[in-house]
Amino acid sequence: MQPIDVIYFIEHIARELDVACAVKFLLAKQGIQVEICSLVNHLDDTLSRWRPRLVAIPYGTSVKDTNLEPIIAHWGSARYINLSYEQVLGKTQKSFKAPKDQFARRHLLYTAWGDFFARYLETYGVPPGHIVVTGNPALALYTNPYREYYGQARTTLATRFHLDISRQWVFVPENYGWAFFKDHQVRDRIRRGFPPEDAFRYRDFALNSLKAASIWWRDAARLDGVELIVRPRPATPEAHFRGTVTEFAGEIPPHLHIIKYGSVREWILASDKVFSSYSTTLLDAALADKPVYMLTPSPIPDFLHAEWYDLTQKVATFDAFAASIQSLPDRANWEPLQAWVINQMMSRGDAIANLARLIAITLGEESPVAPPLEVSDALHRFSLDRVWRKFRKVAWNFGQLILTPPHWASPKENWSPHEQDQIEPQDIDRRLARWEQILRD
Repeated sequence: MQPIDVIYFIEHIARELDVACAVKFLLAKQGIQVEICSLVNHLDDTLSRWRPRLVAIPYGTSVKDTNLEPIIAHWGSARYINLSYEQVLGKTQKSFKAPKDQFARRHLLYTAWGDFFARYLETYGVPPGHIVVTGNPALALYTNPYREYYGQARTTLATRFHLDISRQWVFVPENYGWAFFKDHQVRDRIRRGFPPEDAFRYRDFALNSLKAASIWWRDAARLDGVELIVRPRPATPEAHFRGTVTEFAGEIPPHLHIIKYGSVREWILASDKVFSSYSTTLLDAALADKPVYMLTPSPIPDFLHAEWYDLTQKVATFDAFAASIQSLPDRANWEPLQAWVINQMMSRGDAIANLARLIAITLGEESPVAPPLEVSDALHRFSLDRVWRKFRKVAWNFGQLILTPPHWASPKENWSPHEQDQIEPQDIDRRLARWEQILRD
């Protein structure tokens, strides 16, 4: 295995790769080697090729989280940083996303977007010394000089997708992932800590909201002068999402575009207005000075409520949706939410530079967080729990294969949440070259 300073794992390219490449560029200027790898593709090759001193992971509530067990078993002597890409949590999510075991509470150095997340982690047993407030690096991409990375996003996207640049672009980054969950997937969330009294209510709420919103999008795309762009969330395949919207709304009109390409950032910068459900992309849009609206065709359940929801303008009917599209905002409606974002998640300055600095310091000095040697050793010993979880997974996949062979399966039954997460070396090289143009000084 080749020694390397840092392995930086990516789950979703659209969500994470822009920041990862910026951090890689900044660390390379200090002579620190960073390899960006997929957490969901070719993991065995990554584990057999590299021997890192530090590993950055996108999540870490437990050693049982997807694909973490083989990583920790293989690299028990490395130190670990949790980038924690989900930190703005509703009431129910706080218990579901909480640190749950020794690895999460004792062997992770956490990056926190703000003091609010640091306090949350401490509530669930993470020592204060294991938490560093860096700010939100993804939001930093909307600030100078980083936003220059996206160039003339509107012109580029208009050319690529044949969008009319003179029309009003209404961008809808959807967040109805639970609408697509089967019963066994809901039960799996319950096993992992989601409150059972809320789980199926959440699925029903998301499904009912998506049904209503699909019809709204269809009708809004028929308004004069509108290009309506709906972006499926990274974990939902585009064809699956398109089929579901068609099922609910019927024929998709010419100016309703379902496009998963690219990151949410370039679409927000290119668009005129942003509508979403309870998605944190509204935080992004507010920071980018875009009019923001929360779609609420179904009332948001109390167990999903988050503080920032009260700072957004709600749209509860199609008439209100159409009126919001066709009229100018009464005021800069993004300002209350923008002020909250800056105060909560951008109070420490340049979050991307802060993250790069934290990685460099952790490599160069004694870290307060020890490598998970004991956890790694335990993963090499027999465990009835691991055997049972492996058996359950294999049995489920075999049962699905017998009942529904792949060539029989519909898009709804045969799909992957990582259809666009294959990392290509040339893509990283291209992004690094772009960051060099912007950050070289």
